[in-house]
Amino acid sequence: MVMIPGAPKLSDMPTNEPVPEGVYYIRCDKSSLKKTGPNSKTPGTPMAEVQFTIFGPDEAEASHGRKIFENFMLAGAGMFRVRQFLESAGKDEDYTLEDTDDLLTLECAAVVAVEPAREIDGKKLGARNSISRFMPIG
Repeated sequence: MVMIPGAPKLSDMPTNEPVPEGVYYIRCDKSSLKKTGPNSKTPGTPMAEVQFTIFGPDEAEASHGRKIFENFMLAGAGMFRVRQFLESAGKDEDYTLEDTDDLLTLECAAVVAVEPAREIDGKKLGARNSISRFMPIG
């Protein structure tokens, strides 16, 4: 048997509860190119699966390091979310997003909401965070 160093009690382990609604500073830490699935309105459309990490503001310190996930459509009308993120991260009208890796390390503020628990196709899904809007920090 191998002991886990500094093993935490169950009560000390983090839960999967969403962060409270509010404005957070986020940084893109992971991004990968995918395609929408067969049940999508537009199957096979390219999208970026993105992971953001909360790093601010100071008054939200309890949420620093928490993750928020987003799918960015990379074709069609759904690209308005990518545009909003890129503009909020300081990119200008001449910027071209050539690779999903170009999203990495970009930072902005985000209005984060909590979507209630729901059931989809008989599967119970817990409450989760979603980004309502991106905006520049400050």
